[in-house]
Amino acid sequence: MTHVHQIHSHHPHRHRHERPPPHRLRGILDSIQLFCLHHRRAGTASAAADPSTAPLRGIVIASTEYNSDDTTDTITAYDPATGEVTATRTFTVPSEYTTYTGGACEREHCYSPDFERVLAIDTSGGNERVAVASSDGSFTLLNNLIPVPQGSRSYSNAYAKFGPNGSIYVAHEDKPDDGDFVGTLYRFTSETSTPEAVPTTFTVSNTQDFQILPDSTPIAIGHYAWEANNNGVGCYGALAVTPDGTCLTVDKDAVYSKQGKPLSQTAESDKSLRIEQWTKVSLPNLDGTHEIVKTLRLSPDGTRMALLAPFKKLEDDLSYQLYSAPVGGGEATQLTKVTGIAGGKHVILAWSE
Repeated sequence: MTHVHQIHSHHPHRHRHERPPPHRLRGILDSIQLFCLHHRRAGTASAAADPSTAPLRGIVIASTEYNSDDTTDTITAYDPATGEVTATRTFTVPSEYTTYTGGACEREHCYSPDFERVLAIDTSGGNERVAVASSDGSFTLLNNLIPVPQGSRSYSNAYAKFGPNGSIYVAHEDKPDDGDFVGTLYRFTSETSTPEAVPTTFTVSNTQDFQILPDSTPIAIGHYAWEANNNGVGCYGALAVTPDGTCLTVDKDAVYSKQGKPLSQTAESDKSLRIEQWTKVSLPNLDGTHEIVKTLRLSPDGTRMALLAPFKKLEDDLSYQLYSAPVGGGEATQLTKVTGIAGGKHVILAWSE
């Protein structure tokens, strides 16, 4: 009674139950915050459930299908823990264009680092047309942005690659009316920007392939590209390199490894893939029964590798199963379901967190 009397004596016009006590007020506020948090999370989960807009994380695979009217690239992200599809992107380009060509661009170099763009090349009739297809549906031809000197004509755009920061590089050749071919490596910061010429230590031509190193330096390459870890240790012909410098590649339906070296220590003989100098990695439950596709990526910690491996001698089965296996060999774990991955050309672009 004394407590009630004190309240009324200081606040004569306030009813005692008009405002909850402090401990009840805190409880009400906590409930409101939990309610809002729950709905924010529910909204986030709902948005992430749409594969066409969800982030491309996990094991990311690109597949290319060549149809009579168009070429379709589908990029799919799989959860490494469950094998479930978490995100997809689809690119459709005219049938005269190809994407994963194994020529003008090859494997991961065809795709931007964020996997939202892909290079499309038309090699018919010479003077190749190079375009960029984007996940937003746009399709942009780069040729018209490349300057051609007066008295010359555009002759070729034989090779095109994405660089590590998303820039696009095109090896372009002009043919002067009264002179020899002139090659220039052009860099586009985006598919709508005016390109700039990039200095090279090699002669740019329609017979000289190239690649862009992680520091954006262009180098000439032959049949095999250079692959290295974050310390710059690697091998020509490697598909991935572990943190300790072990190079991994696929040949003749099997995984092989060998110790890498810095690029500065490589010899001319290192630029070819002599598989007899590599050691076969034992994968007991795949050896002899599965056809391991020539594409491979490492887990973020570098201890496991992602592989695509359909069963051998199943000509009517065009599905590819996704496996992960220890980089040093051992039992491979199947990640995808029995239905597998659709047929066509495939490349594992990344295994990210």
